[in-house]
Amino acid sequence: MNTTPSPKPAIVAEAYTILMQLGGNKFLVMTGANKLLAAGRTEHNPNPWLRMDLRKNQAGVNRLKITLMPTDTYTVEFYRQVLVDWVPVISHQQTFEMVYGEDLPGLFTSVTGYDTHL
Repeated sequence: MNTTPSPKPAIVAEAYTILMQLGGNKFLVMTGANKLLAAGRTEHNPNPWLRMDLRKNQAGVNRLKITLMPTDTYTVEFYRQVLVDWVPVISHQQTFEMVYGEDLPGLFTSVTGYDTHL
């Protein structure tokens, strides 16, 4: 039996930058966002992204996906995803394009109603 620990997952630099623009750990604590998932830039995926689950909020959404576009702006998607007979069903979808990094916290607050910092 192999007892060596598995290697740490590599931090996707672009996803880390997105999280820092939202407010970093303070954002996660203030909003209750969890289950972060990221995809980096590859030959098959030219646009890195960060996705997270959200707690109940005024918009009725439970997911947030932020994608870095070639224009150095973000496409921000808020949506509700549930499984119906093991098939994902998406509703309450709101998409915002051409969002600048400094506008991410304000957009998040305006959609969900949660403050991203004290």
